[in-house]
Amino acid sequence: MGKANIKIKTVSESLRPFFENLPHFFNHKGVTIKSARNELKIFKHREILLCVKSFKKVTLFNRLMYSWFRPSKAIRSFRIANLLLSKGIDTPEPLGFVEVKDRWGILRQSYYVSFYQNHSFTLSEALNSRDSGTNKVIKEFARFMADKVHPAGIWHNDLSAGNILISETPRNGYKFSIIDLNRIKIKKSISHHKGIQNLSKLTNKPLPLTIMAEEYARAAKGDPIQYTFSLIWSHLSFSAIRRVTKRILHLLKPGTNKIAEPVTNS
Repeated sequence: MGKANIKIKTVSESLRPFFENLPHFFNHKGVTIKSARNELKIFKHREILLCVKSFKKVTLFNRLMYSWFRPSKAIRSFRIANLLLSKGIDTPEPLGFVEVKDRWGILRQSYYVSFYQNHSFTLSEALNSRDSGTNKVIKEFARFMADKVHPAGIWHNDLSAGNILISETPRNGYKFSIIDLNRIKIKKSISHHKGIQNLSKLTNKPLPLTIMAEEYARAAKGDPIQYTFSLIWSHLSFSAIRRVTKRILHLLKPGTNKIAEPVTNS
């Protein structure tokens, strides 16, 4: 397993045993809610629900970089979460992280731990819903980005609809919470003309993109037509680049271009 380097934001000392033993039980305990490039699990610890993200597929180069030259994704997630909360932007409350290093000090595994945050639905679920209230959700989210997130200098490089948790408020409104934090960049300022482009990965549907752009423009006191054109153009450019990239990766995949040997009769 290697030496575990553990740092905790102490909410309660009762959580320390959980952090210390996390690398030993993560693989065979908890409930998996996402398993792709990284794995996300929920654990129940003394009647408290904790959310743990395990950062898995890390190249050797990045392991060396994270070991000595830059913070790991787990550390970065922890720091960004605290920064977002300090700016009044909601995210599940961070509790700490665990890094597992070998005897040479090279990172082998890292985990980010937060409280599990209850929510009503995700932005992805709203965008795929036919509910009559969907447009209101989209508008409030666009205003949230224009009024709070981008003025705070927050740029999410992986702003997908599944990374936005939404809770209904008592006054028939919505509260938005951002997750998957390690790819967030902090800038001094983000203009609204630049910020609208940050919404380009949220959906492929023209109507929700148009609604978002128009509401973002109203919040920014800008021209709705100009903002709509900018967002649609950014989305089309992103989609085109993604298609080309996937095509290139497919061609470079071993065996893709393999030419079949001719069949000869014996």
